[in-house]
Amino acid sequence: MGGGGMHHLLRLGPVPLSEGTVHVYLRIADSGDFASPVFAPEGEAGLQAALAELMAGLSPAQVSCEPALAGACAPLGVLPAASPPAALLQRAAIATFMAWGQRGLASLGSDKALLLLQAAAEFWEARPWQRWDDAQGFAVHVSGPLTHTYEGSVFGQGEADVGLALYVQPGALRTLTDLQGHGHAEAARRLPAIAVTLDDKPAYATDALAAAGRPGRVPLPLKTGPQGIGLPSAVEVLVLVATLRAIARLTPEQREAVSQVVAEDGEMRVRVLAPAPRVKN
Repeated sequence: MGGGGMHHLLRLGPVPLSEGTVHVYLRIADSGDFASPVFAPEGEAGLQAALAELMAGLSPAQVSCEPALAGACAPLGVLPAASPPAALLQRAAIATFMAWGQRGLASLGSDKALLLLQAAAEFWEARPWQRWDDAQGFAVHVSGPLTHTYEGSVFGQGEADVGLALYVQPGALRTLTDLQGHGHAEAARRLPAIAVTLDDKPAYATDALAAAGRPGRVPLPLKTGPQGIGLPSAVEVLVLVATLRAIARLTPEQREAVSQVVAEDGEMRVRVLAPAPRVKN
C-alpha cells in the first residue's frame, strides 16, 4: 500500500517458522499504510535484499529507518530516526497478526488485531483481576449485530494466566465450578464461551508491543464449545473488544460501564454490571 509523508523502515523478529528463523522487514508510512512485509533469512544478504525491495520507487529523502538498521541503511542513503509512535503501533499490530496466523487465527484480519491490542492494553492497565476473582460473574448485555447476555469472568492468577471469558449460558460459572470440582476438566473446557487470553509469547510479538509502549501481552481470541476450541466470528471479536474496554472502566464504586465499538461489521454496544468486588491483599 502507498501513503503520503515519510516512510519508516523497521525490523520485526527473529520469527521462528517451520522452515527456519527469519526477520521481517516493514515499510510503514506516516498515514499508517504499509507495504507488504518482506521475509528474509538471517544474515547480511537477506537484509540488503529486503531493504532494496522496500525502497523500490522511493528516494532516500522520503525514508527513514529505525536506529537498529542504521548501518544497513547507510549505503542506501537512508538516515536513522526514532520511529514515530504510529509506526511502532502498526508494527505491533502486524506482529500480533502474525502470531495469530501461527495459531490459525489469521482469518480474523489485521484490523481486529489492532482493535484487540488497544482494548487489551486498557484491560491490562486496569487489572480488574485484582478486585474480582474468576468465580464472580459479570452480567454482559450486548446489543448491535449480535444481541445476547453473557456471563462474564475475569482471570489473572499471578498475572501469568490473564484474560476474559464470556459464557453463553446463564449459570455457567456455577456449572464450571461443579465440573472442575468433580474432576471433569474436559467437560468444563467445552462449555460454550468466547474468550480472550493475554499471552506472554511469542517473543517477537511481545517485544514489538513493548516497543510501542503497550503491555507485552498478545491478545488471543478463542471460542469454546462441544466441538472443542475454535475461532470466534468477527462480530464476536467486537463483543470481546467492547467488553474488555467496559470492564477496564469499572471501579469498586462504579460497577456499571458501557462501551461501544464501531467497525465495518457494525456498531457493537456492551453494558457490563459487576458484582461487589472481593478485596485481595
